[in-house]
Amino acid sequence: MSDPDSFKIEDDGAIRHLVLNRPDKLNAIDLDQHVRIKASVEAATDDPNVRVICLSGVGRAFCAGDDLTAARADGPDPLEGRRVDLDLGSGPTFLLESAGVLRRCPKPTVVLLHGHALGSGYDYSLSCDFRLATADVSYGDPRIHRALWAAEGWSYKLPKLTNQSLTTPIAYLGETMDGATALARGLVHEVFPAGADLRVAAQPFLERLAKLDRSAYAATKTMILDGADLPFSASMQNT
Repeated sequence: MSDPDSFKIEDDGAIRHLVLNRPDKLNAIDLDQHVRIKASVEAATDDPNVRVICLSGVGRAFCAGDDLTAARADGPDPLEGRRVDLDLGSGPTFLLESAGVLRRCPKPTVVLLHGHALGSGYDYSLSCDFRLATADVSYGDPRIHRALWAAEGWSYKLPKLTNQSLTTPIAYLGETMDGATALARGLVHEVFPAGADLRVAAQPFLERLAKLDRSAYAATKTMILDGADLPFSASMQNT
């Protein structure tokens, strides 16, 4: 049975915080939480009172990855008709949808990274517009060390966010980054001291985003993503 308190939605004025709340599991995400993240992003997109969406986690980590030990949640199965039962879980099917909704959200999206920010937490972060981190974050995707899937789409997004030569130690070797390394590679936008309360530290930036013209932001974001998502042949025709 899913825990209704494992995911929280908190509004601070025009800023909507989507908060992972399984601190005892370092906010490892189960399928129920993936479903709730997707639904919450869709609801925030449609809510005219929400101008910024911010993801974060309670406790010692943003997200340690997927919870591979989680039992199947009660209620309708979001993977009905397309579930692949593996020893290591059901795969990234729903994560792919949820992260895609987050990436294409027309409103500013921000993720606050502290402690562990790995696996599916890393996947979600790469779909956000802005990534803010603490200096001591452990950030990346070590799933290759366990021969786990990496099919959510970060292998497509990562080279578009940073120099392709910098993706190899992350993708092929599963190396994790601290805040300074991620900043140097262009994967986070600001680093705060170790132990900082990111909700407090990020507040001025979130308020700045909330004051932007929402139509201009949405149009600019759409143009950037549309251009980035063109296949090579199509992009050459537009040059």
